[in-house]
Amino acid sequence: MSGQIGDSKINEVRERTDIIELISQYVTLKRSGANHMGLCPFHSEKSPSFSVHAGRQFYHCFGCGVGGDVFSFLMKMEGLAFPDAVRRLAERAGIDLEERRLSPEEERRQKQRERLYQVNELAVDYFHQNLMELPAGEPGRQYLKKRGYGRKAAAEYKIGYAVDAWEGLANHLQQRGTAVEDARTLGLIRPGKQERGDYDLFRGRLMFPIYDLSGRVVAFGGRVLDDSKPKYINSPESPIYHKGGVLFGLYQVRQAMRQRGEVILVEGYFDQLALYRAGFPPVVATCGTALTADHARLLKRYVQRVLLLFDEDTAGRQATFKAMAALQEEGVPAMVIELPSGEDPDSFVQSQGSKAFQQRLDSARPVMDLFMEDALGKAGAGVAETVRAAEVVVQRLTALNSEMEQDLYLKDLSARSGIELQLLKQKLDEMSHQETQSAARPSFYPELPEPPYAAPPVNLHRHSPREVGAPVTPPWSRAEGMLLALLLHSAQAREKISAAGLEEYFYSEKALLLAAELLRLIRQDVPDLEDLNRRLDPGMEPFLNFLMRVDPEQFSGAVEDILAGCRATLQRENKKKQREQILTQIRLAEQTGDAERAEELMGQFKNFK
Repeated sequence: MSGQIGDSKINEVRERTDIIELISQYVTLKRSGANHMGLCPFHSEKSPSFSVHAGRQFYHCFGCGVGGDVFSFLMKMEGLAFPDAVRRLAERAGIDLEERRLSPEEERRQKQRERLYQVNELAVDYFHQNLMELPAGEPGRQYLKKRGYGRKAAAEYKIGYAVDAWEGLANHLQQRGTAVEDARTLGLIRPGKQERGDYDLFRGRLMFPIYDLSGRVVAFGGRVLDDSKPKYINSPESPIYHKGGVLFGLYQVRQAMRQRGEVILVEGYFDQLALYRAGFPPVVATCGTALTADHARLLKRYVQRVLLLFDEDTAGRQATFKAMAALQEEGVPAMVIELPSGEDPDSFVQSQGSKAFQQRLDSARPVMDLFMEDALGKAGAGVAETVRAAEVVVQRLTALNSEMEQDLYLKDLSARSGIELQLLKQKLDEMSHQETQSAARPSFYPELPEPPYAAPPVNLHRHSPREVGAPVTPPWSRAEGMLLALLLHSAQAREKISAAGLEEYFYSEKALLLAAELLRLIRQDVPDLEDLNRRLDPGMEPFLNFLMRVDPEQFSGAVEDILAGCRATLQRENKKKQREQILTQIRLAEQTGDAERAEELMGQFKNFK
């Protein structure tokens, strides 16, 4: 693409896309009054709670809280970025996108990215041909055969082999006219010293291409064929590859993850291949790095829980607990699968088979159990050490959203440590209060008037002033009010919120609707208050008036912190609300004697973190 999509075209695509028709391709919908209802595609449920409103062109799930427009739906279903979702729907609607002209710097970066993708395609074809066809690839073929893999697995993942030659890939790329700087930027080749030519980074290694969500090769992982070190070499970061936001295998298994609602997270490429081949397709691997917050957010788009399967050694335990922390911050439940000491997923499946692994999978336990066990085990019998270990566990419990879960773990910790339960509860309250204070208003909330809000005169677009109304309370939380103000006053916030999807930031229906309409009008550069009020429920105008009066200067330099703080606050509030809703439904089912429904809801509650 030579430019960026204009706002008018985005609105045209949205208006010409029927949300009922689009979602019906993924979900079976049935009319229910003014809405259409179906089973939510983003979480497991037996009773429909997924609502689509044809008039407002919005969807919302009353079970898991997600919602948005046609773009956010396609982004979540297909794992697309916002521009890709717009292009997909534009093609579907027969709309020719007129993309705005880029600045010289933007055009330079875009052209560079396209060249880098092309270089990687040349490299992956080179490596793959070595492995599949050329005599030089025989060592790679023999190694794969020894590990139990044939041509089918190699072809499906486009595995390759980097020959043990100093300039094999460098010469190949040069012959095809590749700019040497592009190959160096990707880390495929490195400049030689003492006037020697460029040399290959990967030599004598089995090559695993790493794909982004669009199926483009962004990097490589290379494994030696013997016991030499380092065992793996991974591509360095580049303009098209950020290892903290990419997972090996995600492109191939994302649909299986969405269908099953869970994913197994492993460390190595062969671990991912082994489980995938053994009949456990929802499995991905980190690319030589610990699980990051970006990884956790990426997984959250597809699954309701993550099963961690790292090595049983000290380094593996540390990786497990780091992953647990990252997932807890995003509200994603984490379980741990345990294998016998000395085994990894590949070796275990090879020796014990799929049935034995399924038993291990069925026996997965919450990773917090392992964390508590590990902390207290390291403490030994000393009083001071036990107290410090208990404090470490309690600190980690503050990240859990479920008070019932916290209570159960505190009881377990009391029994294991011998510390009185009431003391542990007091410590949890103290630490939770400290975290709340550290995340509270001056860290991310500018000073805004507290509700209720009055309706003073406002002139948005040369409209006649309105009379001041009686004080009213907004139908959303303070954090959502802050986000709505950011949408109006910060282009940076609009870009980030739009890219992530409105449903990632707004949970109440009215705030979500207002946010969508604000974005629509701002993109059209027509902040028409009367048009907006016609689309909203009566009585919403005072809140819009208030938002327009917010001083944008107070956001200066703090947009990132405000967005992160508001998002974290809303996630906690939404999780609490969802738990309360499930508990209410359980009590209702028990009162009406619907044991099957009560059991189903209890299962949801147990899996809900």
